[in-house]
Amino acid sequence: MISAFNRSQVMWGVVGLAGSVVCYVLAWLFFRHGAEMVLHACGFSTGVAPVLALLALACITFSGWRTWKKGEGFQSYSESAFYHDFGGGAKTAGDHRGAKMTGLAYVLSQAFLAGPLLMLRSLHRLRNLVPDEAGLEQKLVHLLAILQALNKWQGPSDYPGQEREVLLLNLMKKIDFSQHKGNARFKAKTSDGI
Repeated sequence: MISAFNRSQVMWGVVGLAGSVVCYVLAWLFFRHGAEMVLHACGFSTGVAPVLALLALACITFSGWRTWKKGEGFQSYSESAFYHDFGGGAKTAGDHRGAKMTGLAYVLSQAFLAGPLLMLRSLHRLRNLVPDEAGLEQKLVHLLAILQALNKWQGPSDYPGQEREVLLLNLMKKIDFSQHKGNARFKAKTSDGI
């Protein structure tokens, strides 16, 4: 159980870091060439375009870090600031053009934020590997079997001295965990999801 969990965490961590690099490269190219085009069109020297692109990447990284610290992540289009509800009435050509522009802005914003968000999520996965200590696997299997046999919501006070094992089972997504009304409760997941 532990080695399978750790393998999956490492695999998804590496995939996430690779995705983060791709998103950062795409953001770099967009801002580098976008700044160059704007500077050229305005008649300014394009030599500062790489500096502007680096500043944009720094802003994206800071924004992604703030989003991560708030416990948030990617947004659906309807949750974003780019979503416009046109009231359900007849759509005009201006509404359609506006939706196309905000849709493109939404896609770009999520692609750019994916760089820091994927990086932070991947580093979190790699930092939270379960230690492969002697006897820990047996403790986890034993506690999970007890929780599955009881098949009811319980609290940490029902398992004194086993709080760490409960938290590790939660980390490995083997139990459902709830903090409803400030009380920590947990229950083993069943094969049918009920």
